[in-house]
Amino acid sequence: MTDAGEFQRESYRIDEKIWNALALSTGERALFLGVANEGAWIERAVQIGLDVTVITSDGETIALIEKLGAKSMRGSAAMIAAVENAYDVAIAMHYLHEIDPGFHAQVVGEMARVGKRAAIVEPSPPADPLGKRIAALYARAKRESGQFEGYQTIDYWRKLLASVKADVWQNLFTFTRVPSREAVAETISLVLNAMMIEAMPRKYLDELRELAARRDAQLLPLSRIVLVGIGSGQTLPQGSGSAFRPNVVLGPEPSASTRLPAGVAPPAQGVFPRPPSTAPPPAPPPSFGFAPDNPPAPAGWSTPAPPAAPSSATPPTGTPAAKGGRAKPTTPPSAPAGSPFGAPFALPEDEPPSGEGAEEKTGFGWSWEPPEEEEPAP
Repeated sequence: MTDAGEFQRESYRIDEKIWNALALSTGERALFLGVANEGAWIERAVQIGLDVTVITSDGETIALIEKLGAKSMRGSAAMIAAVENAYDVAIAMHYLHEIDPGFHAQVVGEMARVGKRAAIVEPSPPADPLGKRIAALYARAKRESGQFEGYQTIDYWRKLLASVKADVWQNLFTFTRVPSREAVAETISLVLNAMMIEAMPRKYLDELRELAARRDAQLLPLSRIVLVGIGSGQTLPQGSGSAFRPNVVLGPEPSASTRLPAGVAPPAQGVFPRPPSTAPPPAPPPSFGFAPDNPPAPAGWSTPAPPAAPSSATPPTGTPAAKGGRAKPTTPPSAPAGSPFGAPFALPEDEPPSGEGAEEKTGFGWSWEPPEEEEPAP
């Protein structure tokens, strides 16, 4: 068990990994979707000299954005009022799991259109029983109030981004320490407070209190998914030039012998090529974006062959699948020194050929047909 101070430093280390993976640079134009952590990511981007715009439709959020020194854009992320490549980077920061999953593909497509590179930062689905139950109850409560809350796997987000960007780099930053029993109680209390503010049904609040009161209650922190997609011929930036929290002591890097908590998968890293243009984006989850009571385990990945030695310091790019055929696993070069993204992976061997077996769909599950013309009266 980790004390509160050690776990806090571990959390700072994860945030630093995310910040480094985003590779934001002074002078860049950045578009943020979502105001995570009360705008901490936006505030830091402004501090290091980025021209930051945040898209929102809420008046209170607009006031916060302007207080942080960023510009606000009132509108919808499903139809961004900007020309192609208007921004160096478009970032969905802990945003997508809170919107209707039927719009995920549309929003990610808009990010890819207006941003030279597009980045998705999302919590991964919980891996422990208590976390799964909290996610299921919270998602159900949100659904009953007409809102959304559903965490998806890294594979789900990667396929969405790969459908609109040539190369996609992914990271899964996993905690190697577990919070103390006191931290679990505090987290449950925060969840309960949020649910009460949102007027969630009392039955959900009571069940969460019962779960938190159990002596064996343990809540594992959610891993963080970070994906960055770039266009064909673009260079992937390698790390940020400044720290996210420059005056904070970070937790130590895990050693090779560090044992992960039970049920937590090891970090996954890599670059994936864009599928052929005929491949449709992944359909919304069967549960329509809400975490099920017993969500299925993420699909397994094939074991890549040993990486070949890199031929240069240029970041590697993916190899697209042959036209009309299946994307075959490849042996990509290892990542350049100092890369925040790690070594690349091949596509899973069990992935079906692009477009094979996929049903053609229009819109979000509905289509319009013109009314039948009435025959003229005799």
